[in-house]
Amino acid sequence: LAKARICVDLSYAKLQHAEMLVAHVEVQLAVEARWEIGCDEYNQFKMEAHLSKYRTALNDLECLVVMRLFELSKLSLLGTGYKLRQQISKALQWHSEA
Repeated sequence: LAKARICVDLSYAKLQHAEMLVAHVEVQLAVEARWEIGCDEYNQFKMEAHLSKYRTALNDLECLVVMRLFELSKLSLLGTGYKLRQQISKALQWHSEA
C-alpha cells in the first residue's frame, strides 16, 4: 500500500510539473485559449495529422514497390507473371533464411 501511495504521489508531482511547463510555454507564446475536443481548429489539425500518417504510409509503400521493381529488373523478371513472381519471391526468401 505504501508503494502504491508513493507511485501516486510521484505521478501527481509529474503531472503538476508538466502543467507548470505548459502554462509557461502558453505565456511565452501568448496563447489566448486552448483548443477543445470538437472545435474547428482541433478537427482541422486532427484531419491533417491523419492525412500526414496516410501520406507517410503511402510513400513507404511506393518505396517498397520501386525496390521490388528494381529487384525484378536486375533479375530480368520484370514481365514475369504474378504467380511465377510469387514463387520466385518465396524461393528467394527461403534461400536468404537458410
